Amino acid sequence: MTTQWKPSEIIIDRRAENDPATHFILSNCPSVPVKFVTSAKSNSVVAASNVLANSGDSMLEKIIAGKNVLFVAPASNSTVDTFTMPDERILCPHFDRVKFASNGCFYQCDWCYLKLTYRASRPFITVYANFDSIAEKLKKRLSQAQGPVIFNSGEMADSLALEHITGAARYFIPWFGRADNGYMFMLTKSDNVDDILDLDHNGHTIVAWSMNEASVSRKFEIGAPSFDRRLRAAEKVQNAGYPLRIRLDPIVPFDGWQAAYTETIRKIFEKIQPERITLGTLRFEPGFYKNRKTIFTSGQELPNMLEDMKPMFKEAKMPGGKSSVGKYSFSEEQRIEIFKIAIDEIRKYSDCKIALCKESADVWDRVGLEKSRCSCVCQLDYADMT
Repeated sequence: MTTQWKPSEIIIDRRAENDPATHFILSNCPSVPVKFVTSAKSNSVVAASNVLANSGDSMLEKIIAGKNVLFVAPASNSTVDTFTMPDERILCPHFDRVKFASNGCFYQCDWCYLKLTYRASRPFITVYANFDSIAEKLKKRLSQAQGPVIFNSGEMADSLALEHITGAARYFIPWFGRADNGYMFMLTKSDNVDDILDLDHNGHTIVAWSMNEASVSRKFEIGAPSFDRRLRAAEKVQNAGYPLRIRLDPIVPFDGWQAAYTETIRKIFEKIQPERITLGTLRFEPGFYKNRKTIFTSGQELPNMLEDMKPMFKEAKMPGGKSSVGKYSFSEEQRIEIFKIAIDEIRKYSDCKIALCKESADVWDRVGLEKSRCSCVCQLDYADMT
């Protein structure tokens, strides 16, 4: 069963009004109220929205309301760009991005970093029209590259959750299939895959599922498909010949987590054979952690698990003058235990490549992974982080 979500309200930038992508969106949402704005500035969109006007005053109320508002914007220069981790102590190789959407999706995952990164100032889901313009930006980047380039479409939003409305994947998967040196990485929790199974991907689109233990998904990834539905979708996509990867993140150390995640890993390999797996555990930006008492929708169980979290690093100046303590997370010893258990279980079934998401060099070393051969799911080959 595919999640056929529809927004409660659509707001369209007049500059994208007559674009084919906009027409496609409207054809898939025939009964949804539509408004128009002449600017993509947040205050213009917020002022036009009836949903947001009635959302309440708290950040959480605005976040939840904003997940029902779809803003259609023209493609900008930033729809194709490069991400670089500002704190070099957190190991994360830089990567190219393509944004078909930003500000997340309609799921209400409690730990989504976009709650603070964008929701406070842009409390709505943005999707981009002008696919031809985005394709030209991709073509320009590829023409300047010395080798193959992979573009991450799942860093600012779920890559497939909105596909039944936008059709972005149906446009760009064949486009990348024709590109000599262009690849696309799609990261999703969705089971919204039926419309991409027949596309000529030519192995140039890699699809990765963000997976979690079944009870964790049910409690804290509110509105997202269950573990079993994601696994069935991943199996369909692998059977359609797409390269398949898994992100098991965040691993949540609840009582009995070792046995529960052992079973989760067994079930994954019972159905699919991912070529790479990236592991992560709970970690939060300082501002997010500070708001942990008020920003979760699932109750107090998760905030109660986080009370012993500490900054990953000592405070230090970053390039540009800002200070950083990295992220808040569990102790290094606890994170190492989590990763070692997950790696040992994966190795019972596969010699697939394994990486850690946004971790310290010490943790990489102590779990026996090579920083010089980072094989994160978002990378086409290896990245050297030494």
